[in-house]
Amino acid sequence: MVLFGSLAALTLMSVTASRLGLGRGGTIGVALGFAAVKAFLIGWYFMRLRTAGPVARGAVLIGILAVLILAIGILPDVGLLNR
Repeated sequence: MVLFGSLAALTLMSVTASRLGLGRGGTIGVALGFAAVKAFLIGWYFMRLRTAGPVARGAVLIGILAVLILAIGILPDVGLLNR
């Protein structure tokens, strides 16, 4: 129940932050930050990464790094780095 409350609170905070007028880059950055925290909580609890071995944690880390590289690669296409 605590996890559900945390995920719901993070979702509400993400929606609230989108209405603060942070600009396009700020809104996307805040939304990605909240999404990263929610993904971490889901992985830690539902995917049982807290009790997983080093191979499973390494596989998840490689996936996170791949997503991070792809996200950085598309930032110029989104227009966040051209301003």
